[in-house]
Amino acid sequence: MPSKKKNLSSTPPPIISAPEESFPHDREKFMTLGEHLEELRSVLIRSILVFTVFFVVALYFGEELHKIVIKPYKNILGESATFYQIKLMAPFMVYLRTGFMVSILITFPFALAFLWGFVSPALEPRTARLGKALIAFSTILFWLGVWLCWAQAFESFLKIFLVTVRPLDIETRLPIDEYYDVFFNMHLIFGLSFQLPVIMVLLAAVGILKLSFLLKHWREAFIGIAFAAAVLSPGPDVISMLMLFVPLLVLFGISLALIAIIERK
Repeated sequence: MPSKKKNLSSTPPPIISAPEESFPHDREKFMTLGEHLEELRSVLIRSILVFTVFFVVALYFGEELHKIVIKPYKNILGESATFYQIKLMAPFMVYLRTGFMVSILITFPFALAFLWGFVSPALEPRTARLGKALIAFSTILFWLGVWLCWAQAFESFLKIFLVTVRPLDIETRLPIDEYYDVFFNMHLIFGLSFQLPVIMVLLAAVGILKLSFLLKHWREAFIGIAFAAAVLSPGPDVISMLMLFVPLLVLFGISLALIAIIERK
């Protein structure tokens, strides 16, 4: 009988499984542009749904939110202080704008988390973890800026223009829509201005900003921060400018420390 020889050529080569991290994003690799757009659409829909829920709740508690918003005004002028109405739709628009602004502030971290969930599958695990930390840091800074404006800056700003520099023969009563304009614009400016470390850390992480460059041009950075505070501050006085300039200067110093840590690692 002929001997049966094993056909080595027909033996399939052994399958060597690669580490799991070498194929971290197979789903992302084979997704089409249409599928990416569909996923982005779902992110936007979730963000809008969260905003809508908070907006409806804010409208329901509109009267309570109005009492909170006008509290600095009452603290300066007394509990008997009132506003006056110029436009017919002003009271109704007050409730809408209060609900809209409160919903934006609360939805901000949710929208960032949804957006990062869309982007993170295309990144390395380490970068994804750093991104989550950056989103948390950005949210904390945003709310810190809003809190600082509420706790210190806004009431001091009102006191300057409604009490300190007010002539004695002028009755102090603001239009309700003007008060809300100043209130929301000032809080939003403080919240967004506190994103300075996030922007600087991102630019340093991609190699655009260097610590040596910032230290060399610290005088120009100082002038730039002062100019930004002067432009963004809601009032023309020096005090309202300093209320924004000092926190921005502190945040600039924190940014330098974070960039130094990034460059060392």
